[in-house]
Amino acid sequence: MAAVPLRFRWALRDIKARWLQAAGIALMIAVGTGLASGLTSSTQWREASNQASLELTNMYDLRVRLGGETQLLRGSLAEVASKIDGVKDIDERLIFETQVEVSSDEGLIVVPSRVIGVDMSNGGPRVNGVIPAAGRAIEESEFGEPVVLLERNFGIFYELPDQGELRLGGGTKARYVGHAMSPEYFLVVEGGNLLAQANLAVLFTSVETAQALHGSPGMVNDLLLTLLPGADIGEVEASLLSEFLRVHPEASVITSTRDDNPAYIALTGDVEGDQAFYNIISVILFAGAAFAALNFAARIVETQRREIGTSMALGLSPLRIALRPILLGVQIAILGVVFGLGMGWLISRMMAEVIEDFFVLPIFSTPFEYGVFIRVALIGVLVPILAVLWPVYRAVRVQPVEAIRSGHLASRGGGLAPLLSRTPMPGGSVIRMPFRNLLRAPRRTILTLLALSTVLAILFAMTGMRDSFMMTLQQGNEELLGNADDRLIVQLDNFYMTDSSVVTGVLAAESLAAAEPVLSIVGTIHSDRGGDYREVDFAELSTAQDEVLHSADEDALVVQIQFLDFESDIWTPTAHEGELTSVVPGIVLARKAASDIGVSVGDELVLTHPKTTEQGTFSVGTTDLRVLAIHGYPLRAFAYIDVRHADLIGLAGFANGVTGAPAQGYSLIDTKRELFEAPGVTTVQGLGDSFKALQDVFEQFANVFTVINLIVLGLALLIAFNTANINTEERARDHATMFAYGVNVAKVILNLAIEGLILGAAATAIGVVLGWGLLLWIINSVMPNSYPDLGVVFSVNAPILILFLVFAVLVITLAPALTFRKLQRMNIPDTLRVQE
Repeated sequence: MAAVPLRFRWALRDIKARWLQAAGIALMIAVGTGLASGLTSSTQWREASNQASLELTNMYDLRVRLGGETQLLRGSLAEVASKIDGVKDIDERLIFETQVEVSSDEGLIVVPSRVIGVDMSNGGPRVNGVIPAAGRAIEESEFGEPVVLLERNFGIFYELPDQGELRLGGGTKARYVGHAMSPEYFLVVEGGNLLAQANLAVLFTSVETAQALHGSPGMVNDLLLTLLPGADIGEVEASLLSEFLRVHPEASVITSTRDDNPAYIALTGDVEGDQAFYNIISVILFAGAAFAALNFAARIVETQRREIGTSMALGLSPLRIALRPILLGVQIAILGVVFGLGMGWLISRMMAEVIEDFFVLPIFSTPFEYGVFIRVALIGVLVPILAVLWPVYRAVRVQPVEAIRSGHLASRGGGLAPLLSRTPMPGGSVIRMPFRNLLRAPRRTILTLLALSTVLAILFAMTGMRDSFMMTLQQGNEELLGNADDRLIVQLDNFYMTDSSVVTGVLAAESLAAAEPVLSIVGTIHSDRGGDYREVDFAELSTAQDEVLHSADEDALVVQIQFLDFESDIWTPTAHEGELTSVVPGIVLARKAASDIGVSVGDELVLTHPKTTEQGTFSVGTTDLRVLAIHGYPLRAFAYIDVRHADLIGLAGFANGVTGAPAQGYSLIDTKRELFEAPGVTTVQGLGDSFKALQDVFEQFANVFTVINLIVLGLALLIAFNTANINTEERARDHATMFAYGVNVAKVILNLAIEGLILGAAATAIGVVLGWGLLLWIINSVMPNSYPDLGVVFSVNAPILILFLVFAVLVITLAPALTFRKLQRMNIPDTLRVQE
C-alpha cells in the first residue's frame, strides 16, 4: 500500500514537468466537452421550454374552422362539440384577414394583418391562451371596443413600443395596449415562409371586438378543442365532422390537428435534426482530442522508456508499472473536466441567448444541465485514460534490456526516413531534417495529422454552413425580386375578371408602375395519383382549396401556384433547368420540390387543384402536367404555370392579385398607403420583406458559427504548440548538438517551423476533404429533416475559407516560435551528457 502514494507523487511530478502539454490536451478535451454539453443543453432547453409553454397556453389538439366566408352564431360550434365524447376544453373564435398601418421609429409600417377574436372573459381564452409579454392585457370594460394586442414577434421585429395606435383596413382606428404570445405564433410561419413576422401582423382581441371590427355581430367561424387523456383524436375528429354535417349541412367544415399547424411543426420538428448535427460536431472534436491525447501519451511513455525498463528489470508487475502513466491520464482528464465546466457554461449561455431571440416563448427554461455535462464529461474522462493504455501496453511488452538501452529518445528506428535518402532534394542536411523528422516517426506524424485535420474539417464545415445559408437567402431574394428590389404583390379579397373595376383600379394606381394581374391558388403535387377528396361541389373557391389541403396524402407536396405571363417584361421565374414556354401547359417547380417528389424536367406529375364546374360552383380535380423547368427560389412551395392555361382550373380571364413595383418617385410604403382602402384590396406585400427577418435571425446563428471557428483555430494552435513543445523535448540532444556546432536558435526554430508548415499543409488538405463531406452530409441529411421546405444551396465562399485556412496553417507553422525561450536557455553540456 505504501507504493500507491509514491505512484501518485510520481504522477504529480510527471504532470508538473510537462504541465504545458498536459494543459493543452486538457483544454482540447474541455473544448470537446464544452461544445458537446453546451450544444446538447440547448436541445434539452428547447424541449423543456416548448413543453412548458405549450402546457401554459393549453394549445389545441383539434381545430375546426368554417370554410370560406361561412359564419355561425356564437355558441353553435361549441354546442356541437360538447356532444362529442373525449372533448375537454372548448373555445370559439372569429378570425378575419385585413391590413394594418402602424408607425414606428423607422417610419410607417403597412402589412397584412390577421385579427383573432377570442373569449377573454374569466381569464380566457381557455384554449390557445394569449399571454401578455409587454404592456398589459385587455380589460373586460374594453370588450367590444377597438382595443387589441400585437403579436410579440411582429412587435419585436419592428421594435414597436408596448402601447400605441394603429389603423385597420377600411380606415378603422384601434389601440394596442401590449404585445402578446400565443402557441400558434410562437414562430410565425405563413405561406411556407419561416419567420414571416415581417409581413404579418397578428392582432389578438376579444371576440366582441372582432365581431364589431368585422361587422359580424354575434358570429364566429373557428373552434378549438383539447381532448381528455386517452381520447383517440381520429375518432373524435370523425365524430365531430359527422355531427357538424348533421346539424349544419349548409356549412363547410375543415378540421386539423395540432400536428398540422406549421408553427408547431417548426417549433418541435427540427429538435432531433439539430441534435444530430451537434452530435457529429462533438464526435469529431472528441476524435481530434483523442488523437492528440494518444500522440501525447505515446510520447510521454516513450520518454519514460528507460524507467519502465528498469522497473521491469526490478521485477515490478506490468499493472504497477502502468499505474504511473495511467494516473497521468487521470490528472489530464480531471483538468479537462474542470476546464470543460467553464467552456460548457460559456457555450451554453451563448446558445441560450440565440434560442431566446429565435423562439418567442412565455417560458424559457435554461438551467445548467448537470446531467448532460456529466454524461459528456465521462467521455472526456475516458479519452485520455484510454489514450494512455495502448502505448503503456506496448511499452511493458518489450524486453527490459531493450528498454534500458541508451539511444535516441525520439525514435528507436528510422521509420520511413531511409526513403528520403534515396530521394533527391535541394539544400543541406538542415533543410532535409524536417522531412526526415516527420518520416522517421510515421505513427506520430499520422496521429498529429488526424488531430489537426479533424478540427480543420469542422472549420471548413462551419464556414461552409454560413456561406450556404447566406447564398440561399441571396439567391432566393434575387429570384423573387428580379430587377425590382421593391417588387410587390397586391392580394384581392376574391377572384375578379381582369377587366373589372377592382383590378383596373389597382392597375391604375398612381404609385404603381409596370403592374399586371396574377392568379394564385393552392394545390398539391404528386408523382402519381393519390389523395382522397370528396366528389362534392362547394359554393366558394376557398372551401375547395381547403378540401385540397385536407385530403392531401403524406407524399403530396402543398404548393402555391401562380398563373402568370411567361413572356412578361415585369417578372418571370428563372429557368435553371428546362425553359419557360407558353405553347403547351406545364408547371415550373422549385428544385427542392422536384427532388422531394422525384421528378425532373420533362417528367409528368399530378396536380390536385380546385376547379370550377358548369354550375358555377367549385370542386376538386386532378390534372397531369409536364415539368417545364426548375426555378431558383429555395422554398419548395412556389410553383408557376403560364396564365394562358388558367382554363385548367376554369378561371381563364380571372385574377386575385396584381404584381408590380412602385412608380418612379414613389416608395413601397406610398403604394401601400394609396391602396390601403382601395375596393377589393386585402393586403399589399413587399416580396423582399420576409427575407429581412431570416437574415436578422441568421446573423445571430452566424455569430455562433464564428465563435466555434475561433475555438477551432485555438484548438489547432493547442495541437501545434503541444507538438512543437514535445518535439523540442524529445529532440533536445539533436538541438544541443546543432547548437554545439554553431547553429543558432533562429535556424532551429525555422527548422521546426518548416516541419509545422508541412504538417499544416497536409492537415489542411485532409481537413478540406473531410469538411467537404461533413458539409454535404449536413445539407443533404440534416437540413431536410430540420427545414423540409427549404432547399439549401451548397456554397463555399472561397476567399473567406482560404483566409481561415491560411491563418490555420500560419498558426501551426509559427507555433514552434513559442519554444524559443526554452531553446535559448538550454544547458548544452547537461543535455548532451549520457548516463548509463
